[in-house]
Amino acid sequence: MTPELLSSMNKMIADFSSLPVIEGYYLVLGGGKIGSDFARYAKEKSFPFVVIIDVDDSANATNSSVTVDREELFSLIKEFHKSKSNSGKIYFHCMDVRKVPEILEAGIPEFIIPAVPTHAVLNMAIDMMSSISSENLISAVQIDVNSENNEHNEKTTEYFNDILSLLPENIVVFSSLKDGAIMLSYAKTGEICPDNCMGPAEYCYNFKREKPETITSYARKLLPSHKGWVFESCQMKPGIGGIRGVDFKEYMLSLMEHVKSVSENRDSCPIGGRVFFIATTCNCHGIMNLLEIM
Repeated sequence: MTPELLSSMNKMIADFSSLPVIEGYYLVLGGGKIGSDFARYAKEKSFPFVVIIDVDDSANATNSSVTVDREELFSLIKEFHKSKSNSGKIYFHCMDVRKVPEILEAGIPEFIIPAVPTHAVLNMAIDMMSSISSENLISAVQIDVNSENNEHNEKTTEYFNDILSLLPENIVVFSSLKDGAIMLSYAKTGEICPDNCMGPAEYCYNFKREKPETITSYARKLLPSHKGWVFESCQMKPGIGGIRGVDFKEYMLSLMEHVKSVSENRDSCPIGGRVFFIATTCNCHGIMNLLEIM
């Protein structure tokens, strides 16, 4: 690691560490069906301060929100943090969710509500790291299963299969060695959970199924034998979950420190030590992706 990159990483860690977690601030990633549903619920329950972002400037959520530009958005976040006044308004800002780290510079929400068809936390981790270097510091694992065996493929495959072997078969609904991805769920292929599901921890009333442990619990059992971070999505309302800002801040700081440590000692760090996972889970479902420190 060059001195310049080390300095940039230290600054990123210090800056992120100093960010406040703003109580009463909810950030919704995606303004489609789920985002719009949360907006209605937030208005009904008088949530203090809600921001919805979507790359589509005509997303459904625009019908129940006030559209603001970047300058207005930052001003509103900072003003709310300062005064804690409840405007009762839902704000919409048109932007790619891949640029969420920019919004976080104004403060970390009390809850982040992923409402996009991608692994939002995975993307945020990659985007944060890419903001300080033109070269990728971390990257989602992609294993060429058709290539000749080499040390890199073997070690990464071993890590992936190790994780898979520790997860009960009945909750693994999809796994892709090529993409380094595992999807977990108590719902089987073809089963669709109702929008108003309460997501109980011990029993699935929709499909009459016992749940010995939550998906979050199963994922966390992989720690610390396997390096990774499990972001729990807590139920905000039936069918919609959110990640606590305090957890998001703690885990991202820990991840940054890990990337920094491995990058500083990359030459002496084995390939297996450069691989880790990020998971977002709730009581019933989860998505897990492998990443590698480059």
